[in-house]
Amino acid sequence: MVILFLGETAKKCFDETGCDGIMIGRASLGNPWIFKNIKYFLENGENAEEISNQEKLDVLREHFELLLQYKGEYTATREIRKFISWYVKGMPNARNYKEKVNIIDTKEDFYKVIS
Repeated sequence: MVILFLGETAKKCFDETGCDGIMIGRASLGNPWIFKNIKYFLENGENAEEISNQEKLDVLREHFELLLQYKGEYTATREIRKFISWYVKGMPNARNYKEKVNIIDTKEDFYKVIS
C-alpha cells in the first residue's frame, strides 16, 4: 500500500505500477484540495501553489454551511468539531481555533470563531 499525500507520490505510483487509479483516503479529510493538487502535479510536473490560510477557513466555512443545510444546527455544530483539526493544521493560532470550535453550540458561535 502506498500512502498518497503529494503529487510526486501519485505520479510514482502510476509510473511504477501502471495502475489505472489511486485511492486518496483519509488524506482528503480537512484537505479537499488534495485532488486538485495531485491533478495539477500530474498535468504540470510541479506542485500547485500552497492554499492560503484564508482559503482554508473559507472552505471550512463552506463545509459547515453544507452541514447546516443537510443536518441542521445541532448536528452541524457538533460534527464540524471532528474536522477543525485537519483544516487548521499548521496555521497560526490553530490550537485556539480547535479549543473554541470544540465548545460551540450555535452557528453564531462558529462564525465568531472563524471570522
